[in-house]
Amino acid sequence: MTIYNDGRLPENWTVADLLLKHRSRPYNPKIASVFFRAGFIETWGRGIERITTACKEAGKREPLFEAKPSEIAVTFYRDDNITESIAESITESVLKNEMQKRIVAIMSTNPSVAAKALAEELGIAERNVKNHIKALKDSGMIDRVGAARGGYWIVKPSK
Repeated sequence: MTIYNDGRLPENWTVADLLLKHRSRPYNPKIASVFFRAGFIETWGRGIERITTACKEAGKREPLFEAKPSEIAVTFYRDDNITESIAESITESVLKNEMQKRIVAIMSTNPSVAAKALAEELGIAERNVKNHIKALKDSGMIDRVGAARGGYWIVKPSK
């Protein structure tokens, strides 16, 4: 995540100067003074140090600070393990929903279709088809009328 802020470093300063102990030289001293008096700033000149320390203590990579002519940016790095597990969960959910949509579409055109025939048409295991059918039944999207042989599927309109 990158946060941008209008402003610039003091003349002849670099990002490296920010990362060292330094005297505070706010871009807009009047606004900084208001924030200090309101209690939003504890001490002058320690914000960058506190941000970096907090990231280290949280086990995260140090943020990247960049100074451009009219803005300053700080980039925080994500935890790849969390991001990957979220991505896997979303992908799994999307794939599951897509497969269930295909099952419902087949049942709509062929209400007497059997799980075995669905598995063959979809190219997945019959037990997986049965799991999808159970989920569709539990969600109220489909119902079965009659026995496994000779029965048929009722696909309910989506709400």
